[in-house]
Amino acid sequence: MTFNILQGGGEAANVGFPNAAFGGSRIDELASVIHLADADIVGVQENCRDDRLLVALGPHWSRVGSIYSTRPLEPVETSAFLTVARLKLANGRRVTIVNCHWFPPRGGYGPDIVQAEMRKSSPIDSDIVAKNARENCAIPNGPRGYNATLKPIRDSIANGDHVILTGDFNEPSHLDWTKTYSQSGRDRWVRNPTEMPLRFAIDWPGSKALADLGLVDAWRAVYPDEVQRPGNTWTPPYPTSTPGRRDYGDQCLDRIDRIYYFGSTITTVSAAVVGEHRDTADIVFPSQWPSDHRAVVAEFGFAE
Repeated sequence: MTFNILQGGGEAANVGFPNAAFGGSRIDELASVIHLADADIVGVQENCRDDRLLVALGPHWSRVGSIYSTRPLEPVETSAFLTVARLKLANGRRVTIVNCHWFPPRGGYGPDIVQAEMRKSSPIDSDIVAKNARENCAIPNGPRGYNATLKPIRDSIANGDHVILTGDFNEPSHLDWTKTYSQSGRDRWVRNPTEMPLRFAIDWPGSKALADLGLVDAWRAVYPDEVQRPGNTWTPPYPTSTPGRRDYGDQCLDRIDRIYYFGSTITTVSAAVVGEHRDTADIVFPSQWPSDHRAVVAEFGFAE
């Protein structure tokens, strides 16, 4: 499972999630979401600085950095924005679990760049839009860049390990922004003021880099039709004038929370978005949703 819990599950009134609206804390709700999804391993972004979430999950859970698990994990690497741990299966095979939180691009979040281009003029050259978005949003270096995530994955693959990657990537996927979607997909802009729908074919560099390593997008492995099953995780609806957030109508809906895998004997059995309403989620949380991101859960099978 991958889940951005928003500001460590603490007070987030600055973006419309005051603790008072959740009975004093969001931690219980966040733990309940994880239990509802029946997850065994969870990569958490914007993680707690303490063990409040771990305690709320229960005594059979443990934690390595930002990875929470009901199974024993061996720590490999732990930093503020990246955790790497290793799981040993009953048959002796090793699985490297990587959890990352990529940096929101300094040049602008990719879809925001596209929106800005669309506001300038419409219609616009889709090739130029795609080029500008790719070049301005790419973050290859730094502690929250692509390379920090790619290195431990490369090392694990070289060692013969299977890999599962969870993350908030702060960048769309090239498997979603396809030519097919650009022709028949839903407008990603909630209330688009221009004459052109926001749906362009863009080879986003981050997801391309993961694909080039051989990683498989778990959601797209189960739901290859990006038009019928967009799987958006950003962002659940919120009221007008919510503190710290732009008007919801100006949001670009997208799938930035994803799970990937690598390995010759691993397959995706199922995948689901966990969220606030049946129109946008496969698993619906019955109480007030406690984050600005939806979560994603995937079940994997391992051949002998």
